[in-house]
Amino acid sequence: MTNSDSESSGNGAARRHWKQNPEAVRANILEVARRAFVTHGLTGAKIDDIAAGTETSKRMIYYYFGDKEGLYRAVMEDAYARVRAAEDELELASLHPVEALRRLAEFTFDHHAEHADFVRLVMVENLHNARHMEKAGDLSGQNISAIRLLDAIYQRGCAEGLFRRGLSALELHWHISALAIFNVANRATFSSLFGDSLFEPKGQQQLRRHVGDMLLRFVMRPGLSVEEASVRPIAETRAIHPDIYRFRETWDATWATLPTEGDAATRRLHFESVSRSLRLPSPEGVETDEEHWIDTDCGPVRVRLFRPPGTEPLPALIYLHGGAWRQGSPETHWNITSRLAAWSGHLVISVDYALAPEHPYPEALQQMPAVIAWAREQAATLGLDPARLSIGGDGAGGNLAAAATLICRDAGVPLAAQLLIYPVCDFDTSRPSCSEYSEGPLWTLAQLLSAHAQYCPDMTLRERDPLVAPLLAADHSGLPRAYLALAEHDPLRDSGLAYAGALEAAGVPAEVDPGKGLVRDYLHAIGFGSAAEDRLRDMSAWLKRTVG
Repeated sequence: MTNSDSESSGNGAARRHWKQNPEAVRANILEVARRAFVTHGLTGAKIDDIAAGTETSKRMIYYYFGDKEGLYRAVMEDAYARVRAAEDELELASLHPVEALRRLAEFTFDHHAEHADFVRLVMVENLHNARHMEKAGDLSGQNISAIRLLDAIYQRGCAEGLFRRGLSALELHWHISALAIFNVANRATFSSLFGDSLFEPKGQQQLRRHVGDMLLRFVMRPGLSVEEASVRPIAETRAIHPDIYRFRETWDATWATLPTEGDAATRRLHFESVSRSLRLPSPEGVETDEEHWIDTDCGPVRVRLFRPPGTEPLPALIYLHGGAWRQGSPETHWNITSRLAAWSGHLVISVDYALAPEHPYPEALQQMPAVIAWAREQAATLGLDPARLSIGGDGAGGNLAAAATLICRDAGVPLAAQLLIYPVCDFDTSRPSCSEYSEGPLWTLAQLLSAHAQYCPDMTLRERDPLVAPLLAADHSGLPRAYLALAEHDPLRDSGLAYAGALEAAGVPAEVDPGKGLVRDYLHAIGFGSAAEDRLRDMSAWLKRTVG
């Protein structure tokens, strides 16, 4: 019995459903039809088969869409409407033009990779020379908005002196689409010829980043690199009075430009933009272009190397950036890691680890043994001395570094030293610094507690697991010698002091800089005066003196 027969025989429930929720019926038809057109093309897809796969009837398909070509055009319109709606949710108008262009390019790559049906539908229409698209009046209006969006970003970049003139939004859209569509459309043939390594998770992450890099380098004004594109003139940065309060004023003002609390991706992009705006030239002789991708059980990890001049093999420092476990990257901490490399003589391996809340504890920490093993195994190629391999980080990165030393000690993997900069060592809020500086400056206790909860939602683990809170370890003996750089005006200052005490009680040498007059995240104030720079030079001197 056909759908039409069942309809005529009194399927009242189905009829009531059609009348009560016509949009759901239409959406169901479009979903089934899309799969059919993607699999069989316009010619091969049959209305009878489509109707059989829906919750409605052949008659209702004709009622909504007229004929098969009308249904096909509606499927295309719906597919493009979904792309445009997703682009609108990116809120690119609120981002710096460099960040907006990168985000749009990487979004397009991700969308097409995750919605291969969209690409295949486009391929089907190209086989028909786009003759059905020409009859779909809504498509032109839908897609001109994408060009307008891209043009607005491009014009803002030109007005700010970042992008070279003479390009068009249409050209940029072509380049973005070409890279993103090839990744899906040619996957089968490319894999058959060259293997499928680029279509595994690590390869896709690499290509995604390359798409953004290539587009940005194409539009940059001659003589201006991607890294420099968002940087304010150095003269302007150095004209600011060298004082920690001036740094706070500037830092707070730049974060105030974030229009709303925003989702994780928006905040991360904003942090990248803020950090680039404060970036200074790298110290002379430090190489910063080398990147590697490391396979781990919790996904591939990118590392950027900051290589100082010097005779190999070099001592090395694995550095884990701060950012409350939720944001940050090797690029946000460029000022710090490039100077650590120059002033300590260490090859600094800056790790782009997995971020919360998408990747909560223990994912980021579980990536660390693989990064350490990779550095040791590739020591000869990297030009580092595995016997002089240390680990360090600031804020959340300091927490991960301290926890990693516990893992390495128990696994019999030696580390030369640990550099912990305003680390999170436990989550006890009863200490004096928590009440004294509960409202900041820079970080409030409430903000820090929110970050803790996103990194490790299980409160029991935060109170008991030493790999979440290293101060809770039953035994701190056998850990590498430590340098703790604290900040006087930090809600978590006393957590770091307690950890230094625990190390010393276990016989581990621990040098402490109390950071008098400083605030949490003060290393981002490099360029605002001598206070942050002097502290970083002290850390570098300790590494040089301790590790050699």
